[in-house]
Amino acid sequence: MDWNISLNGETALIVGGTRNIGLSIAEAIKGAGANVCIVGGSDYSVMKTALSQLEKSNGQSMGLIADISDENAVSSAFQECEEKLGPVSILVNGPGFRPHGPFTDITLDTWNAVMSIMLTGPFITSRELFRRLPQNRKGAIVNIGGLSAHRPAKDRAHVIAAKAGLTGLTRALAAEGAGRIRANCIVPGLIDTQRKPDQPQAKYSDEAANAPGTCEDVSRVVLSFSSPQDTYVTGQTVHVSGGRYM
Repeated sequence: MDWNISLNGETALIVGGTRNIGLSIAEAIKGAGANVCIVGGSDYSVMKTALSQLEKSNGQSMGLIADISDENAVSSAFQECEEKLGPVSILVNGPGFRPHGPFTDITLDTWNAVMSIMLTGPFITSRELFRRLPQNRKGAIVNIGGLSAHRPAKDRAHVIAAKAGLTGLTRALAAEGAGRIRANCIVPGLIDTQRKPDQPQAKYSDEAANAPGTCEDVSRVVLSFSSPQDTYVTGQTVHVSGGRYM
């Protein structure tokens, strides 16, 4: 049995693919032979850096700045990606927007902004894939969930609600796409990424692994779920957390 994953002939659109876990996912999928389009929010310099990193491997890649909470912007992004790279058959939803703050200080505007990016956005992009995927093709959606949706914490009620909603959306997408489009959710644990100077070092004492994970730990699982060979797993939420959640 051949366990090598080949994505030759596939095109992947990766939301949040400009840095850290998202960029690692883009590199893994492109390394397996797929054409890759990464979508970022507004930082052109970060996009430029990410594309230069992707260009080190074979295959085609491109980057787009788009507001995934805007239906027209998402439709335009898919259209441009299709024109340059071919029909999108793999969608990874991993937008990053996690403002923290006391529950009583969360404004309705902040709540709506988080929901718009982290839950409405994946709904819009997933719906676009369903609408555009050719009838003779099969597809895969991988949503990037959040550990806090399974281990709630203070000061992030809006983020927890959005990520919990994403697991429900994943199951709904699996049901809607039965036999044609698979949908799964990956929940990273404490991953060693580029932290801001004012962010505290995470503690790993409650993990079975007792160590941080890497972006590659996550991207390997996403790569597997993106493969056309992985036909019998859908509607699942898989934790890549070193045992932080069991």
